[in-house]
Amino acid sequence: MFQKWRRYFKNKFIVAIVAFIFAVALSATISLLKSVETQSLLEQESLTPAFNLISEEIIKPLYVAETIARASNLKNLMNSPVLDEVAIKQTLHELGEEFQVEFFVANESDRTQYNSDGSSLALDINKVEWYFRAMYTEQDIVGVLGNREDIRIYYDVKIYNDKGEFLGFIGLNKKLTTFLNAFDNFKKEFGYDFVFVDHNNNVVLSSDTNLVADGKRILQLNQLPWYAPYISKYNDSEQHHNFLVEVAGEDLLIAQANFEPLNWKMFLINPLKVRQTAATQDFAIQTTYITVAIFTAILIIWLIGKSLQGEFARRHLKDPLTQLPNRAHLAWHYEKFARMNKSIAVIMVDLDHFKAINDTYGHSAGDKALCEVANLLKSLLRDIDIVARWGGEEFVILLPAADITIANHIADRARQVIAKHIFVANSKVIQITASFGVSADTGKSNLIQLINNADAALYEAKNSGRNKVCTGKKTATQNLKKQASS
Repeated sequence: MFQKWRRYFKNKFIVAIVAFIFAVALSATISLLKSVETQSLLEQESLTPAFNLISEEIIKPLYVAETIARASNLKNLMNSPVLDEVAIKQTLHELGEEFQVEFFVANESDRTQYNSDGSSLALDINKVEWYFRAMYTEQDIVGVLGNREDIRIYYDVKIYNDKGEFLGFIGLNKKLTTFLNAFDNFKKEFGYDFVFVDHNNNVVLSSDTNLVADGKRILQLNQLPWYAPYISKYNDSEQHHNFLVEVAGEDLLIAQANFEPLNWKMFLINPLKVRQTAATQDFAIQTTYITVAIFTAILIIWLIGKSLQGEFARRHLKDPLTQLPNRAHLAWHYEKFARMNKSIAVIMVDLDHFKAINDTYGHSAGDKALCEVANLLKSLLRDIDIVARWGGEEFVILLPAADITIANHIADRARQVIAKHIFVANSKVIQITASFGVSADTGKSNLIQLINNADAALYEAKNSGRNKVCTGKKTATQNLKKQASS
C-alpha cells in the first residue's frame, strides 16, 4: 500500500511541476505591451499543441522502441547460441499488429535485419550503411533517416547481453509522411516551422517540405538561410539560444532546444509581423521564457522515462487471460530491481496434473482455475512483489529484498492456500495442488539463471511427489556432486 501511495504522490508532483511551468509562462505573457498582447497570447497558446504534437510524433515512438527493446524476449532470442529466425519474425509480427508500427531487429551474430512484415535483409556494409554508422556511435539510442526509396525515420536501440557484448539493434520505423502531415496541419493553423537536426547537423525532420530529404539529398543546417545570422548571435551570447534575426526583410524568432534522448537539436521558427522595436524585443524575451519552460517540461518527462515505461508496461504487457504481467513485463521489473541493488528471490509455480483438468472438465474450467490461482497468489504477496504468468499452467513470482528463507516461507504458504482452496467446475469440486521451485540471487545471478535454478528445483518437487516446495540451493549442490562424481 505504501508503494501505491508513493507512486500516486510522485505522479501528482510531476503534474504540479509541469502545471507550474505553464503558469509562469502564462503570467509572463500578460506583461507584454498592450499593442501586442492579443497576438502574443495566441502565439503562447499555440505552444501547447506544439508540445502535444512533439510528444505524440517524436517522444511516444521513442518510448515504445526503448520499452520493447528493454522489456521483450527479443533480447533473449538475439542472445541465443542458436538463432531462432522463426521466433524472431513471429514476435516482430505480433508487435507490429499490436502497435500498428513496423518493428525490426538488426542482429549482429548473423548480420541480418528482420522486419515485422516477415522480410529480412543482409546487413551489407555497402548497402545498409546506417547499421555500421549507428553501431560505432557512443549513443545507445539512435534516430536516423533510411530507405531512400520510401524515406522513413528509424529509432534504433542498442542491445547488449549480460556480458556487455553488443547483440544488435531493436527498433521501429515510421514513414516520413506521417510526421510531415502532422507538422503541416500544425503549420497551417499556427504559422510555426519545426526543424530537427541530428548530431551531424543533417536536417532530419521539418514542417517545411522544401527542407525534407527526398531520397536524393539531405540538407545541412548551415544551408538554411536563417542559420548564418542566428549562429552569429549564438556565438556572441553566453546565456540564450533564442534570437530575433532578419532574413530577406522579415523578422524571425528562432528558438533552439536540445533533444537529449537522440542527441538532436530542434529549432522553432516563428515569423513575426512588423512591430515597434521595443515591442518586438519584449515579445522575443517572453517567447524565450515560454519556449524554455515548455522544453524544460520535455526534459522532465525524459528524466522520468523509466516511470513512464513502467506505466506503459502495466497497460500493454499483460497476459490476456489472467491479467497478470507477462514475461516481458517480468523482465522489465527484474531489471528495475537489479539496478536498485536489491536482493531478489524467484519462485516458479506449476499446477499439478493440469492437463487432466482440461481433459476432464474442459478448457473453460482450466482457464477459470488459472485465474483463481492468479488471484490467490496476488493476495499473498507484498505490494512490491510481482507475480507473472510464465506460460501454460506456470507462474513466476519475483520477491525483491527477499532471501531463500523468506521465499521458501511464501512458497509453502501459497502451496497450502492453493491445496485448501475450493475450485468448482460444472458444479463439481476440483482438487488442485501446485509444486514450487525456489531460487535466490547470489549477487552474481541474472534473471535467466534465477529462472533456470527455480525451474530445476520445480522439476525436483514434481519428481518427488508434487504438492511440494524445493529450493534451487539444494539442486545446485546436487549438480555439483554429480559433476564431481563424473
